[in-house]
Amino acid sequence: MMQRFVRCHPEVRRTEGSRAGCSDFVFDDPFRMRAARWLSVLLYLSLLTGCGYTQQVHLPNDIKTIAVPTFADEIPPQSRFAYRPGLEIELTNAVIDRFIFDGNLKVVDESEADAILKGAVLAYEQEGLRFDDLESVEEYRLFLVVRFELMDQKTGEALITENYFSGQSDFFTSRTPASVRRVAANDAVTDLARNIVNRIVEAW
Repeated sequence: MMQRFVRCHPEVRRTEGSRAGCSDFVFDDPFRMRAARWLSVLLYLSLLTGCGYTQQVHLPNDIKTIAVPTFADEIPPQSRFAYRPGLEIELTNAVIDRFIFDGNLKVVDESEADAILKGAVLAYEQEGLRFDDLESVEEYRLFLVVRFELMDQKTGEALITENYFSGQSDFFTSRTPASVRRVAANDAVTDLARNIVNRIVEAW
């Protein structure tokens, strides 16, 4: 008997009858398997964020200034179905603005900084959260995932390392999906910038 599939993610299909989320996947190629692995990572990161998880690290007392070079773009070409060009620049600016707003570490040029924050955008993904009776997605969750490292400029020591760190936002489908997704992307960038700065400042 042929089974009908409903698209809940551009790379992953969900079987009919499961509305709890994108959990019952059918994989027919390695690309969908990679997408599923990313979803597992994103769900794990979401749980950590929801539980207020943090790995405490105390920064040296002489770390007073920080430089934030532009985040690199390391999103795989096959995963750019919803990527917005320049997102890594927007994130960098949001992180800088958040450090300025926080006030604990002064943002300066690399030549003057006690520490340097270097990072890269790894993924820009969305998953279905809520479905109607026809199995169409009504609400999505958008994830922006990065890796970053805070380096002591004097010693070269890695003070903080995060290999998978995320920001997120939820949005409902509408007749103007482009504008809705744009707002959701901005919210995810803001959320991630706040998370990154909090992660560093809490250690400080």
